Amino acid sequence: MTDELRADPFLERATEKVADALPDVDLDLFRLSFVLTRAANRFSRHVESTVHRPRGLTTAGFRILFTLWSSGPLPAHRIALLAGLSRASVSSVVNTLERDGRVERTRGDDDRRVVTVSLTPPGEAAVRETYEGQYALEQTQYEGLSPTERAALAEALATLIATPLGGGVGELA
Repeated sequence: MTDELRADPFLERATEKVADALPDVDLDLFRLSFVLTRAANRFSRHVESTVHRPRGLTTAGFRILFTLWSSGPLPAHRIALLAGLSRASVSSVVNTLERDGRVERTRGDDDRRVVTVSLTPPGEAAVRETYEGQYALEQTQYEGLSPTERAALAEALATLIATPLGGGVGELA
């Protein structure tokens, strides 16, 4: 175990507990998942509290605005898929974003059941300004990594994202 990982008493206790309770577990794999989850959650909470919330957004609200900004108008089910949110969350957050004038909904001419969500000009301004703030945090967060390390980490995480989920307890084969 590296010195950085040893310096985290909670990780050390959790690893010992897993090792004692489940002796066949690959502890390096456990540490990887544990540290990855903690790092992602820590960064996400920090971005939300210092960038998103001061601009009147939640992380989910920003993800929806960013998805629309990147992809253009979309039906809610596509927003959910691309933003990694549930359809119920998208519906609830879009209600708030629409109330705040950042998005608008339109019904299809051919099929009135199809509802498309689009950014409004204030929504586009909000996502651009918010991402500028988030980018400043990203620069600080990753300044300890070389460009090569950042590229390797991004590549490894993209590989993880591209790997189908499976093998979960209770999942149907």
